[in-house]
Amino acid sequence: MALLVRELTPRGVGAVSVLEVAGEGALDAVSEIAGSAVLEPGQLRILRLSDAGEDLDEAICLVVDPHRVELHLHGSPVLLERVVRALGGAGLRESETRGLEEEARALLSGARSEAAARILLDQVEGALSRRLEELALLDEDAAQGGLVELLRDSHAVAPVLVPPRVVLAGPTNSGKSTLFNALVGSERAITCAEPGTTRDMVIGYASLDEIVYELVDTAGEREIPDEAGLGAVEREGQRAAQALRERAEVVFWLECAGDPHEETPDGFELLKTHSDQLTDPPEGAISALTNPLAARSTVSDRLRRSLNLDASPWVPGRGVLFTPQLCAWGEEVLADSNVAVTDRLCERSRAN
Repeated sequence: MALLVRELTPRGVGAVSVLEVAGEGALDAVSEIAGSAVLEPGQLRILRLSDAGEDLDEAICLVVDPHRVELHLHGSPVLLERVVRALGGAGLRESETRGLEEEARALLSGARSEAAARILLDQVEGALSRRLEELALLDEDAAQGGLVELLRDSHAVAPVLVPPRVVLAGPTNSGKSTLFNALVGSERAITCAEPGTTRDMVIGYASLDEIVYELVDTAGEREIPDEAGLGAVEREGQRAAQALRERAEVVFWLECAGDPHEETPDGFELLKTHSDQLTDPPEGAISALTNPLAARSTVSDRLRRSLNLDASPWVPGRGVLFTPQLCAWGEEVLADSNVAVTDRLCERSRAN
């Protein structure tokens, strides 16, 4: 195990600062700067700390367990640095201790939902840093299992932090633009019975049950007659829509409930529309025109199932890898059999 030293109290000048010394050799490291005092778990003692014969501070020492000791010191940042170095730590430079927190803070202002803001605020307050430090103190097998769990939690909240792209596709007049407007809550897309009304992509954001989605309304699929080149714009819109569908997390293929069912493209979610035009519509069919609230609820439920979203994405105080880059780092650590997981976690903790 690695020896980690971290400040538990907020940084800056104050009456008291609390250092946590954790890991293999925590008792020995504190004893060495306390005049070889004999320390045992459960003890609360006042110690005189020194380094190379020079007095550092008088501290209250709490031995939590054999691998975790707290030192309650006077709140001078300069003094704190000296004690950390005497313990064998790398110091508490601002750029090292606040990396993850500052990264989360930079993203917080752009959070598109309350759940995303709460998750990022937890990381601003050090939730991920603490979780990484705790994992670094475990044995190798436990640390590896903990990292797997961290990645699982992080992937579960990823759709909350980065709005998933949802594309509405299907034949002309299947209700795509009407549904788009119902989901984003405004008349963003023009609706008309004339085929080919939507020729280019329309993008908006839909907030559905705490989750925000990037929603894309696309040109309807149909054969376009080329009369003096008038269909060129619509054809280009269809090509752009097809390219966008390949990069979407979810693609809904809309189909009028009363029309004969044609084969749904692979990987697409079939959504029956215009249920108001039938006396006995099929189960799950919607009408965004006559019942937009029910349409929103149906789409929200379908998206949660498709993306495997938890009922409550925010767990108070839980540290998560909150960017795709951090998740990629976690996957890389697990895949690298040449370096111990605990060593990489310790590196990451010190580099924050």
